[in-house]
Amino acid sequence: MIKIVVDSTAYLGKEFVELNDIKVVPIRIFYKGRDFKEGEEISIEEFYQFLKNADEFPKTSQPSPDDFISVFKPILEKGDSAISILISEKVSGTINSARLAIETLKTNTIKIIDSRSSIYAIRYLTEHALNLIKNGLDFDTVYNETSKVVERLRDRFALSEIRYLGASGRIKKEIALIGSVLSVKPVFSFTNGLIKLEGIFRSFNKAKEYLKKFITNEFREFGLEKIAIMYGLNKDEANEFGEYIKEIYGLKPDIIQVGCAIGNYAGPEWLGIGILRGKA
Repeated sequence: MIKIVVDSTAYLGKEFVELNDIKVVPIRIFYKGRDFKEGEEISIEEFYQFLKNADEFPKTSQPSPDDFISVFKPILEKGDSAISILISEKVSGTINSARLAIETLKTNTIKIIDSRSSIYAIRYLTEHALNLIKNGLDFDTVYNETSKVVERLRDRFALSEIRYLGASGRIKKEIALIGSVLSVKPVFSFTNGLIKLEGIFRSFNKAKEYLKKFITNEFREFGLEKIAIMYGLNKDEANEFGEYIKEIYGLKPDIIQVGCAIGNYAGPEWLGIGILRGKA
């Protein structure tokens, strides 16, 4: 059988994970000498509450090769293969850890797909792979066809506060400081796996208008097969945005609350849009 392995930035629902026997390798969170495994030892709500009140910022760390070995080895021992769908290699060492684990296990029956993003991208790639597996396709075909879907993924992320991203080192601290002083609301994307600044706005409402224009342009040019709304603590805002999408595009979005590994950089309140473009 073909198994799916993801990292915890996929934020898949527990029921979905259990139903499809998906293996999740957690990102680690370090805060004041404490070591948490995302999704296992701290809830999303707990994390955001102490992020809001923290006098220092938590740090994240990719899973170790041993973390992946502990997941991969039982799969191999059962005679199964695995496709591991992970956060962008250009922003995290997670794929490198998985690659080292595969080399240690000396196997060619585990392959990695770089989502070039995170969250919705891992989710949609996972769903695509599962459909192919259920249709009885072989390992190489599932891997190759799922890898092609990466090219149809696009996203935008509007942040209410830039200081969290600055503290993470993902952008220059000088830029983050200026942004905080001016209280600007930036919009970023994952472009070719890297975090790219797409625009800066004077209010979060303006940033949300940009997200709406982004969706409209994608819809007109490519069509929308799937769309996700991602958020931190601002659930009502995410649901409101979801109602807008259903009304305008007739498509029910996936609404995904995002936890530690991404929220540590985005902050407690933000909105992201992830799109799976229609097939050409």
